[in-house]
Amino acid sequence: MVINPIDNMTNKLQINLQKDGSDFERIIQQAIKDKDSKKLKEACQQLEATFIGLMLNEMRKTIPEDPLTGDSLANDIFTSMLYDKYAEMLAQNGSFGLADQIYNQLSKKV
Repeated sequence: MVINPIDNMTNKLQINLQKDGSDFERIIQQAIKDKDSKKLKEACQQLEATFIGLMLNEMRKTIPEDPLTGDSLANDIFTSMLYDKYAEMLAQNGSFGLADQIYNQLSKKV
């Protein structure tokens, strides 16, 4: 039986996202309980960054393989990390506005 390292990486990513999802929920609940608007804003930005990261990674799958660098696990990991950093920067920049919308909805409870 051949185990594909990309499939294993994808499964680990899904497990991490499930953990992150519960962490977001816990952080948001705690921020609302503590009436901490700064912590709430940061959690909303993290949630937006996760969403953007997923979107970018799915978009990356549509790009054909680069003949110069080829298709390797190292290249996939590097590109994934790069896209995660892009997602983090876009979320902090407020380019999408998703974090602001979530914050506006949740800040009514703070």
